[in-house]
Amino acid sequence: MITKISIPRSVSLAGSIVHEITRLVAVGKIKPGDRFPPESELAEQLQVGRSSIREAFRVFQMLGVTEAKPGRGTILINTAPLFALIDWSVFTSADLINDIVEARLALEPLIAAMAAKRADAAGLRGIEETIEAGRRAVGNEAASIQASLDFHTAVAVAAGNQTLLLTTRLLRSLYFESSRFSRRHSENYAALLADHEEILEAIRNRDPKAASAASEKHMRHGLKIVLDSGEVGGDNAKSYERGRPAPRARRPRKA
Repeated sequence: MITKISIPRSVSLAGSIVHEITRLVAVGKIKPGDRFPPESELAEQLQVGRSSIREAFRVFQMLGVTEAKPGRGTILINTAPLFALIDWSVFTSADLINDIVEARLALEPLIAAMAAKRADAAGLRGIEETIEAGRRAVGNEAASIQASLDFHTAVAVAAGNQTLLLTTRLLRSLYFESSRFSRRHSENYAALLADHEEILEAIRNRDPKAASAASEKHMRHGLKIVLDSGEVGGDNAKSYERGRPAPRARRPRKA
């Protein structure tokens, strides 16, 4: 399961092990339900001490990523917390961007609608502050992306659902990809910021339908910018332009 891994020695060994295993999960080499080799075998494969293996897997256990099952060893049971541990900017394939957009189209309009129903004064002010930061950041890619991520987190805070807020926070680094691609050109900054202002206005007006619609429009606006840049193409582009997700590729049946 884990082969040909090179662990850099310039940083914490345990941290490097955590990062590499997380990367293998991200690219599908390790999947939920998979069993990790015994500690001694892993240490030999990675050419590190067993104490480093134990330290790395303590991180996974504390996050609820792995579980030690008697007679079966250590099993990967939950990948969601790993989103917070890895720089997803290294995964820039069209398929990944497709997945990101699909997830955001499902989540963001729902969260915006809930915020329109539940946002209190503090929640509204939190959203307003991110928009003010976005205005100051026009033309600055890094600051603009940060303000955008903060905006979506603030909307989730205002929605008042702790599970959706946790999901938004866990996926922040993943959302970074779609935000980064949509800000390749400075002329897009003000347009996307105007979308944020429209979402805020609907939330202020306590209009869930308008908030949901504005949020979906914003997602599709960002996608169009990505499509126009050539980052995602082919069937994925055509399907999203028609307003529905691209079909998943069919796996060949086993004989």
